[in-house]
Amino acid sequence: MTIKYPNGALLQALPLVSDQDGIRAVAPGSGDALAFTRIHGTWISEGLEPVAIEFEWQRRVAVRVPAVDDCICPKELAVRLISALLSGDNTVEADMDTSYRLNPHGADVAIPRTELRLA
Repeated sequence: MTIKYPNGALLQALPLVSDQDGIRAVAPGSGDALAFTRIHGTWISEGLEPVAIEFEWQRRVAVRVPAVDDCICPKELAVRLISALLSGDNTVEADMDTSYRLNPHGADVAIPRTELRLA
């Protein structure tokens, strides 16, 4: 968890015990546990300062949304895969010089001319 003090200082700490209205945490290099109490929605330190507390699960991380083109496979491949699925065939043959985008990070993967196992 990250604790932000009114003077702008940030402190990383590990929560030891918490409930809706209280937290005890320990910070690296600190011999004592820190205690915070929530009063009317505001976290207050033992020194009676209001602090902002952010837990790791509350962090907003930018998520890359793949482009539509990254999510669409070539029609020929889709037809072969669907046919194999409906027929119960668990192998599909790919062309030697064909590459398909198989992940949202955009890396093309060359699929050699061999049988691919779908199972």
